[in-house]
Amino acid sequence: LDETRIALTIFDRETVERRTEATLEDCARDTGPGKIRLIEVMGLHDTDRIVALCEHFRVPSLIQEDILNTSGRSKIEEHAEGVYIITRLLTHSPDGADVDVQHLAVLLLPGETVLTFREAPTTAFDPVHQRIDTGKGRIRRSGADYLLWALIDMVVDHYLQVTVSIDETLARLEESLETTPEQIDSTAVFAAKKDINHLHRGIRPIREIATALYHPDSDLVRPEMHPFFRDLHDHAIQAVEASEDLRETAASLRDFYLSSVSNRMNEIMKVLTCFSAIFLPLTFLAGIYGMNFRHMPELDWPLAYPALWVAFGLISAVMFWFFRRKRWL
Repeated sequence: LDETRIALTIFDRETVERRTEATLEDCARDTGPGKIRLIEVMGLHDTDRIVALCEHFRVPSLIQEDILNTSGRSKIEEHAEGVYIITRLLTHSPDGADVDVQHLAVLLLPGETVLTFREAPTTAFDPVHQRIDTGKGRIRRSGADYLLWALIDMVVDHYLQVTVSIDETLARLEESLETTPEQIDSTAVFAAKKDINHLHRGIRPIREIATALYHPDSDLVRPEMHPFFRDLHDHAIQAVEASEDLRETAASLRDFYLSSVSNRMNEIMKVLTCFSAIFLPLTFLAGIYGMNFRHMPELDWPLAYPALWVAFGLISAVMFWFFRRKRWL
């Protein structure tokens, strides 16, 4: 996304107010008691605007750098003035063929405020917005720490969805390798391995983040949220274990594919070698009678030429029969 867009959602038990094109002034205004504020920044190009927003909410400068550094590692930091989570969001591309990886920052701040920063718009958090709009569940009756849990839980859910999708892809590739290995495109095998690497790099830090939220050091996370973050921790462990299984499956599949390619090459070389062996005595005979010696008595024999062809045929037939009997052809 080449521009930076800010969406603002303010809600409580009774009302929901949403602005899809919010200004810094909209985000900074006092929301009143009992209201929860969700600020979503999409696009990280307008650094001045992002820094101004962070400065208003007193986000530490080092965290600001982490927000703008899209290649940084995932982490969580907890302070009295906020809980800062830097991670990656994995989603499927619109055509479902690839896995999109997006830098994501989620900040829980005083004043019942949650800030999110991501590189581009995504539908990954639409279920959270639907729950806010409809009032289903606890999200409108709970605090900003519950909203934080809901957002991170959606991140973990998408990791699990990606693991299921990759597992189905690997199952199809494995079936194809067993039935028609010659029709397998190598790019499909290595693309699946690339997606698994993206998944693994993102999912391991999520477990650490879930563990930290399970045992929070910040007063912004209430004790009653403990069961929710324990459930999040369990989901993260499940996703990590699924990722490990996928890595092992992909490694086995890659080895099987390379072995299949090697076997096909061996079969081709075996056929070529057999035909070369058949033509070797024929080439030898043709070379002898192609020499320009003056005294070669058999050249004066009227049946010499057809006899040579008969010899060629017999030699070829015997060698072909021998190779077939040995199952080399």
